[in-house]
Amino acid sequence: MSNQSAPRSKEKDAVLIVDDDAFMLKVLYRVLQNDYTLYQAGSAEEAVEVLRGRNVKAILCDHVLPGQTGLDFLIALRQRNARIKSVLFSAALETEQFIKAINHGQVFRFIKKPASPTDILSAVREAIRQYDIEDLQQQIQIDQKDIDKQLYSTAAPYWLYRLRVIAQQSFRYGAPLFGNVLALLLALGVIALSVGICIMLILYFVKSYLGIDILHNSHLFN
Repeated sequence: MSNQSAPRSKEKDAVLIVDDDAFMLKVLYRVLQNDYTLYQAGSAEEAVEVLRGRNVKAILCDHVLPGQTGLDFLIALRQRNARIKSVLFSAALETEQFIKAINHGQVFRFIKKPASPTDILSAVREAIRQYDIEDLQQQIQIDQKDIDKQLYSTAAPYWLYRLRVIAQQSFRYGAPLFGNVLALLLALGVIALSVGICIMLILYFVKSYLGIDILHNSHLFN
């Protein structure tokens, strides 16, 4: 009998459904339950409580809610957490304010009621995909900053430290005149090294972020 455990299944992405209609909550739950971990709320106030301490990637929210409209709730939520992607659905005939909210980045997608299960699934999948793309881009930026910081910290400080030690030893054991001359030369060396490192970092940034390899594009200098 094998002791090898079965592979762990991938954790489902979390989606919050906000609707004060119990029947619609059940319908939306059935549409999404196979693909996502689902949370439910009947109002904007309840939705805020559900979101506490939970990593929700997308919100499927009705516009008509008790107390606060779905659009107002999503706009306020984006000011607190811009990462969560929101899908707003409504049976209202006037959609101009919804389109304006989408254009301003306040809402990711709008669905007109009645909507098919295919439309609902498609909107939520696109919202999750956009969340993952932005999350990956943010992680890449953080990793790049760490690499740049490590590159500088392992290059410049070591050589600056070695030059300072040599200068101190020359003052302690060498003649004063020789020590002064050596200190001046070392100072010039530090300046040259600093300039060289700055140029290296500039070339690195230009190549990494602009995709231009200046050293190998000879036509730039012609």
